[in-house]
Amino acid sequence: MYMAETTLNDMFGQIEDILRNAGTMVAVIALLILGIRMLLSMKRGDGMREAFQGFGMIALAALIIGGAGGLAGVLIGLGSQIGGGN
Repeated sequence: MYMAETTLNDMFGQIEDILRNAGTMVAVIALLILGIRMLLSMKRGDGMREAFQGFGMIALAALIIGGAGGLAGVLIGLGSQIGGGN
């Protein structure tokens, strides 16, 4: 039983780490895309409004992945409280 509990705790910890890393990666990629769009729009002579258009979907994806990471953390904490784990 101890081995299964340790393995499950490790698995849940790894899932939480993967979701946290994915959220960070999406946020960094979103900022890179925004920076590139700003540079290209300044080069063309367009305003900043053009650079920010279409950025909402990238921000939404970052929010969804960040929310999934937070939800996974809450569910893992709740499961360990119910199961009496640490």
